[in-house]
Amino acid sequence: MKNDDILKNDDVGTLKLGWSDFATGRHKPGGKHTWYEGTASELLELVRAGWKYRRPGAGRDGLDKVVIVPVDPAGFISSTVLVDESTVLHAVYDRRQANEEGFTRVTAEGPREEVLHASVVMYSADTLLENDGARSGDFDWEAVCLIAGPKEVEPMDPVTMARNMLEKPGGTYCDYSAREFAQSIWYWAGRAASHVEED
Repeated sequence: MKNDDILKNDDVGTLKLGWSDFATGRHKPGGKHTWYEGTASELLELVRAGWKYRRPGAGRDGLDKVVIVPVDPAGFISSTVLVDESTVLHAVYDRRQANEEGFTRVTAEGPREEVLHASVVMYSADTLLENDGARSGDFDWEAVCLIAGPKEVEPMDPVTMARNMLEKPGGTYCDYSAREFAQSIWYWAGRAASHVEED
């Protein structure tokens, strides 16, 4: 199916949109990830409003699997802190979900970056089932990630890209270019997730 066909055939008014359990567990107010201060329903209405402006997800060239939907940035809180020589950093061995492999997560103390742009990463129902994945409800598309910060296009974290490309548990295959990896590494070399003390 061509992108043009998808644009014509996707009547956003009839699409069933929902939150993935993964996103619900991660994007909590006061947490280390980006969050939205409105309700889940309000966020999905923002997605509907921005649907016609969606673009393919990182490393993808179609609108049938993973899309990034730009939304009004009001009410979003970013997850990132700019780092420099004076930034206090913390490193822990972490994993996103119990069934996934662990990795080193670096967080930073300091003010979160200002939100000038926001978007929601949406996965199609079929894509969620790839690599032994699961759907969270009877939805056509599910929100899996919130992105908010000073840049309109924020590169995906390189660890996430590697998880996807290597089809590790929790990843969804995508063939990224060397340039995409380099842009991601360079962008994230100057940032870290906000440090949040967890119980």
